[in-house]
Amino acid sequence: MAIIRKETYFTSSTGVDSIRTLIWQDASLEPRALFQIAHGVSEHIGRYDDFARFLAGNGFIVFGNDHLGHGKSASEEAGLGFTAEKDGHFRFVDDMHILTGIMKKRFAQLPLILFGHSMGSFCAKVYASVFGEELSGLILCGTGQIPPSLDFVAVSAREAAEKFGPRFTSEKILSLSNKFASLLIPDKEDDLDWLSISRKNIENYKKDPLCGIQLTLAGARDLINIAVLGSNPNWANTISTELPIMIISGAKDPIGLNGKGVLAVADRLEMTGHMTQVILYPNLRHEILNEETDGRVYNDILKWLEKALSGKSED
Repeated sequence: MAIIRKETYFTSSTGVDSIRTLIWQDASLEPRALFQIAHGVSEHIGRYDDFARFLAGNGFIVFGNDHLGHGKSASEEAGLGFTAEKDGHFRFVDDMHILTGIMKKRFAQLPLILFGHSMGSFCAKVYASVFGEELSGLILCGTGQIPPSLDFVAVSAREAAEKFGPRFTSEKILSLSNKFASLLIPDKEDDLDWLSISRKNIENYKKDPLCGIQLTLAGARDLINIAVLGSNPNWANTISTELPIMIISGAKDPIGLNGKGVLAVADRLEMTGHMTQVILYPNLRHEILNEETDGRVYNDILKWLEKALSGKSED
């Protein structure tokens, strides 16, 4: 096994930012498919190295980018947490599609699977709505459903960015978001326990300088906007019923309201006749890829991929 990890950059849809990309491939294997990853908020694509190597070792060409304001895509001038002056939520998806095009030029014959975690799952939902004809499978991980009654939060975030400036930041933004996410976690040791039941994973997250970043008001605005856009009640109607979809989450993930939000997404897809498999992992929380499960989550994804690519995807 000779897995190669390559780092490259491309110009963002903003026209000015450089977007960092990582690509994993086992050069000794005949490639089966392209597998694109959209990471979550306040993290970066490098955190998916272990998962990407697992898939690359099974014949997938895995790739993904750091979103605007994240990881090595954050500009030196604006720093981590600043996404865009405006419409950063659209830029997330546009940048993902630019990267798809780059990879498709090299591997035009290969099917494309899109995987999105957390904020990335909402990006993936919007991507599938706009560019769904390019996909052969969609995996939503750590996702949820924002009720229309909370649309006012997006308006408030936009107004705050306009009033104080999109580059304004405060520790309160991160602190409040973590406190909100941890409300459903009983007997928590700290406000990051909502991420994982693995103390090792939480400590690694804390030690990573590119994780747990302070979002600017622009970053908070764009996070909320992409979540609201990806929770549109009509979303399922914009997706082909021929597209295999997998939804995976920890049953104790507060972002998915301990499974309720996840099942709400699945129910809408079921009502519109989509091929959807749902797995809720008992006791696991938000970052199921980083929990200590002896490879269970990885292997469930691989099993689903093999069915989806063979045309045998089932509920």
